[in-house]
Amino acid sequence: MEPTVTQPARGNRSVLETPEIRLAIKTVLKNWWIAVILAAIGYTIGYFYAYRLPDVYAAQTQLLFKSADQANLNSVIGNYGSYQGFVDNSNEIRVIQSYDLIKNVVDKLNINVSYYIEGRLRKTEVYQSVPFKITPYYINPSFYEKYINFLILDKYHFRISYLKGEHEYTQDGNFGDDFINSDMKLHISSSMDLDQNSIDDVKLINYEFQIHNTPTLVNKFRSYLSVKNIDYTNIFVITLNDFIPSRAVTFLDTLDKLYIESTVNTEYQRNTNTMTFINSEMNLISNIIDTIEMQVENYKIKKNIIDLNQEDQAIMATYLSSKTEKEKIQLQIASLNDLEQYIIEGKDPEFMPPSIYLMGNDGFIGQLTSQLYGIQMRILNATSSANTEQNPVVIDGKKELKRISEQLLTYINSMRKALNDKIAMADSSKYSSISNLRSMPEIKRGLANIQRQEEINAKLYDLLLEKRVNTIIEKSSIIPQTKILEKARSIGVIAPERTSMYYQFMLIGLIIAGIIVAIRLFFFDHIESIQELKANTTLPVIGEIISAPLLADLSFAIEDNPKSALTESFRTLRTNLQYMITNPDQKVILFTSNGPSEGKTFCSMNIAAILAKADKKVLLLEFDLHKPRMHKVLNISPDKGLTTLIIKKTTIEETLEHSQIYGLDVIICGPVPPNSSELVLSDKVKDLINYGRANYDYVIIDTPPLGFISDALILMKLSDVNLFVLNTKFADKKAIRYVEETVHLNKISNFGLVLNNVKRKKSNYYYNRYGYYGGYGYGGYGTYGNS
Repeated sequence: MEPTVTQPARGNRSVLETPEIRLAIKTVLKNWWIAVILAAIGYTIGYFYAYRLPDVYAAQTQLLFKSADQANLNSVIGNYGSYQGFVDNSNEIRVIQSYDLIKNVVDKLNINVSYYIEGRLRKTEVYQSVPFKITPYYINPSFYEKYINFLILDKYHFRISYLKGEHEYTQDGNFGDDFINSDMKLHISSSMDLDQNSIDDVKLINYEFQIHNTPTLVNKFRSYLSVKNIDYTNIFVITLNDFIPSRAVTFLDTLDKLYIESTVNTEYQRNTNTMTFINSEMNLISNIIDTIEMQVENYKIKKNIIDLNQEDQAIMATYLSSKTEKEKIQLQIASLNDLEQYIIEGKDPEFMPPSIYLMGNDGFIGQLTSQLYGIQMRILNATSSANTEQNPVVIDGKKELKRISEQLLTYINSMRKALNDKIAMADSSKYSSISNLRSMPEIKRGLANIQRQEEINAKLYDLLLEKRVNTIIEKSSIIPQTKILEKARSIGVIAPERTSMYYQFMLIGLIIAGIIVAIRLFFFDHIESIQELKANTTLPVIGEIISAPLLADLSFAIEDNPKSALTESFRTLRTNLQYMITNPDQKVILFTSNGPSEGKTFCSMNIAAILAKADKKVLLLEFDLHKPRMHKVLNISPDKGLTTLIIKKTTIEETLEHSQIYGLDVIICGPVPPNSSELVLSDKVKDLINYGRANYDYVIIDTPPLGFISDALILMKLSDVNLFVLNTKFADKKAIRYVEETVHLNKISNFGLVLNNVKRKKSNYYYNRYGYYGGYGYGGYGTYGNS
């Protein structure tokens, strides 16, 4: 009695035996090497990629901006309310990052040429350690930012080469001479003071240089520069990233110096404008006084006037004082009007009316005017450098400018009213003095008028002289409002993050591995166990045939070791066939496959043998008339067989061959005919199968591959059970779909699948669990089962 296969209950299945977990484990076990290899390749690529990248260094400096730029809540001006002044430090940040300031640094450092040393794996930029210096006079714009090779031939000669179109251009030159051609004019000087051995070493170095376009270079440094205002302070932290740490430090030192110089330029310019105006006014008044003095002398001589009495002089002094006070006030009003017109018309700050500085005794106007002028100059610089009205410096500056302008206009209007009141008082005093003067003799009045003009101009001259002295003092007291809190220093390498790059490239490798595994899983994954086959088809699965790699040149595999796992798998298949054969008249079992080398001949021979071992009479028919091989396995002459029987050259009895298995008879193919498919349609085929039904318990038919030849479909009309052999080497989802379509389109009944070449570890059958480890081989291993 044959053993019964018992499956474990579903409820007792362990977590590792669930389909999802088994699929995951299978995927990992089959494809782990892909992930390992691609991760290693990714790491290697990342290592060399990161190695080729130059180190990026950072240098840092700190500036302290003037504390007067902080908000001042205690500034109260008379009856006109309080004034709160604040300079937005974000504007100063934009000034530090402005194009003009960075360009000034670049021009001062003369760094428009970069030098490189070409190594075997990467190119390294050098700053001050090259034995030559290149000064460009002019260059074809197409050669900006282009790498040009430089080779030192000896102490006095060099060679320059570069690509020009598709051709390499080479030209030699002498150190100290101008290098001239149609593409560039350079002055190349040597800084070599080396012995012969050192020169020989330098000659082996492959130098390159790169000439930068100034706007490109400036924008590059602007992108590398960052300025941060520490919260609640006036401290600026300026950071510059560069490939050369010493250049970054030098750049920041120069930037600090030029920025500090720029902060005092506005004060010097305002002071210079004031001095120019005062000097011009003093020259004009001096000329007027000289003219008046000559008029006084001439008048006295003409009128024979010696002196005025003391009373008349007192009256004249009062009149002159009132007149002088009025004119002084009128001058202040004129200054206010000039400032008002300047604010309303929004004139160029270069043409600010210098007369406003005559209001220097008014601290509020002086403070607001200085801020107004500074903001206008900042907007002017930002507009000229960025050339756009969308510059944040321009936008913020205009908002601040509007606020200060409104305060100034309000204050000017109030001040003008107060000054007009003073003029009214001065007029009252002047008119009283005039009334008294009218009583003076006409000659004295004439002299008094001339002397009055002289005194007015003299006082105005004294006022201007005082203002000039104050302006000179102010100029000497102008100091930078910004100071260096921390000199530039290098803070080390900040990029690239090489370790992070290694892992990133490893991750990319793992992602690619995942994609490859997914493609293999969905398109090229082979069915390796009966469980996978059942999960991927709705067709009945009859059994599996275990792989036995050690089997070699055995006609019947089950004969070698009756207790082997391979033999036990055929016994299981024999048992399962009993459930398909429900009628004693069902005796014909047909074997086919999708393609060659699936193992259908191997399976048909051994199922015939295992049935014969159960005391059954079995007839094995080799209907693979296209590529027969059974005669080689059984060592039978191919001179007679099915082909000779069908064409009636031999009888059934003459073609029958008794095998080494008792009860198993074989009819091989015989000579290969030219019209194999036509022979299958012969009535003799039906007669032969009927003969087998009448004289044998089972008839086993071995057919050609169904995926290539239709013979199997014809023979299936005469068979009772049709078995399709799949080999784990070729069985994928596409092959299963083909079998299903063939079965449904041809309405094949009593059909079952047999999975061949299943490795023991993929099988869950009891013969695997109980250790049938006898060694046999067949199928895709170069021995049995390849047909």
